[in-house]
Formats: sequence, C-alpha cells, structure tokens
Amino acid sequence: MSFQTIVEDIMSSHHSLLRRELPKITEQLHDLVTKYPDNEALAEAQQIYTKVRSKVETHLRDEETVLFPIGIAIESGTAPIPTEMNLRERLAEMEKEHDGCGKALAGVQVTISSTVPESEARERLLATIQLVQDDFVEHVEKENSKVHPMFIELLALS
Repeated sequence: MSFQTIVEDIMSSHHSLLRRELPKITEQLHDLVTKYPDNEALAEAQQIYTKVRSKVETHLRDEETVLFPIGIAIESGTAPIPTEMNLRERLAEMEKEHDGCGKALAGVQVTISSTVPESEARERLLATIQLVQDDFVEHVEKENSKVHPMFIELLALS
C-alpha cells in the first residue's frame, strides 16, 4: 500500500472523526461543568481536555499540511514543499503526543466517571470520549507502525 493511500485513509476516517467528535466533547464537558460548578475535579478535567484538544488539532495540522504532503511528494517523485521543520524530530514528538494525549484523555474519562453523578449527559459524554479513545488506538497504530516508518524511508530517498 502506498504512503498516499494510507494517509488518505487516515485523514478520511480518523482525522475526520476527531474533527467531528472533539467539538462535541468540548460542548458536552462544558454542559457538565455548568451543571456541577463546584466539582473541582471536573473543572480540572475540562482544562486538561482543552489542552489535549489543542495538541491534537496542532498535530493534525502538522500532519496534513507538512508531513503528509512531503511524503506524498517524495513518493510521487515531485519536489516536496519547503519547510523549516526538522521532520525527524517532529515525528518523534508526534509519537510522544500519541502516548500523552491518549493517557490524558483516559484520565479525563476516569475523572468524569468517578466524580460526576450518573445522568444522561454524563453517559453521552463518556460514550463520545470512548468513541474517540477506541478510534485513537487504531489511528495511532496505523501512524506509528506504517506511516512513520514509511515517511522515514521516503526521507532517506530524498
């Protein structure tokens, strides 16, 4: 399978899911924080989630505007877009972000489960987070085991 085919699959399935579901989590979390304003653990979970979302959105942007286009260009034999980004360093950072974001999101989920009373809103939020978590596992596996090694090989050819 080509680099382009793999990254197009990742963008159309996993990145689109994140773009659709992360704003839902933000909204659902806001609604719970509004309903339980004295729940400090929930307020902290919201702050952590806001940071995670920002990291994920930066990560997606770097992939879609720099890393993926460069890999596709090299693979197709065309000149890649110029960048001042150290691509190997950014790949290493991205793998750390995969781990960190997954762990942080799991922590947010545990905090909500353990500190917010059961309700339809809580269950809807937990289900949305679980959907993202489940997809994230497959997404990260594809990137860490396929995309990143292929990208490193392509860089070596350029």
